[in-house]
Amino acid sequence: MAASQTGERTEKPTGKRIRDAREKGQVARSRDLSSAVSLAAVTLGLAWLGLEMLTRLAGRISIGLSTLADRAHVALVPGTIEGLLWAEAGLLLQVAGPPALIAGLLSVGTSFAQIGWSFSPKALELNWERLSPASGLARLKPTHALPELGKSLIGIVLVGAVGYLIVHEFSVQAPGLMGMTAVESGRVAWDRLWTLLWRTSLVLVVLAAADYGIQYWHWYSGLKMTRQEVLDESRMNDGRPEVKARVRRIQREMARNRMLKAVETATVVVTNPTHYAVALEYRRSEMAAPRVVAKGADHMAARIREIARRHDVPIVENVTLARALHKHAEVGDTIPADLFGAVAEVLAYLVRMKRLML
Repeated sequence: MAASQTGERTEKPTGKRIRDAREKGQVARSRDLSSAVSLAAVTLGLAWLGLEMLTRLAGRISIGLSTLADRAHVALVPGTIEGLLWAEAGLLLQVAGPPALIAGLLSVGTSFAQIGWSFSPKALELNWERLSPASGLARLKPTHALPELGKSLIGIVLVGAVGYLIVHEFSVQAPGLMGMTAVESGRVAWDRLWTLLWRTSLVLVVLAAADYGIQYWHWYSGLKMTRQEVLDESRMNDGRPEVKARVRRIQREMARNRMLKAVETATVVVTNPTHYAVALEYRRSEMAAPRVVAKGADHMAARIREIARRHDVPIVENVTLARALHKHAEVGDTIPADLFGAVAEVLAYLVRMKRLML
């Protein structure tokens, strides 16, 4: 059975369907990807700035311990505590600010890379279906819950495996820490922590990227259309054939009415005498050459002659000239150059007959 008969969604979504989905807030997005990229950014930030951060903290702790005896008898009042907090705020900002700023910028950048600039006012509208218990229970269906559960289990297993390997390696090296100084032990601990962070970040970024690919596939598949939907949208965009035909008919009627209205002020009408009629307008002070204001064959030619008689417009019978004008000149154009002489003879004839004043 054909796809168009079964209603199978086999056609790619059109641009309009994608735009409508984005306006409703339906976009392909992985929340895990932004979190994973933020963690990776913090890890890189610690790699670049970690030594300086530890140095600042160690220096501040050292100063605090060296002045601890001087503050043993200082009364702790709200003002004193507030002063201490404000004094340490600058250090806290210097230590925690850069990693937090990097994580925030990359998190926003990752979200923008996934969905671009998207303002969805329809997504803010009150939708009672979202508050329905049935909608909440629908998320617990195996088709929806099992993939999410599987994704979480895979993440837990991989992160756990990475953590286990690093802890096991560190436990093997632990006896050697007894012969190290405090600084050397700290460096080893920092190295193990850094290894744990970057490996965990790498695993989470890979998992989140795979999740985004799955989310995009689900989103794109959900927007696919049947062939009938594509045809219906095409008709809506382009207009139904009968409507387009009616518009064209109305446009032709309007153009024809304007043309017939111009016959009323024409200078002369050249006829076949029955099959063709061409109305010319010539104002010596305004035009360099006569201009065709109306033309027609058969029934339209008869209407042009009728209007000309009604408004006392001269009618001149010239078979050859009428056919040539009808064939080679369009309404609104000046007459062809090779017909200037023939048209001039017609105008001269009207002047001699005192039907025209130039």
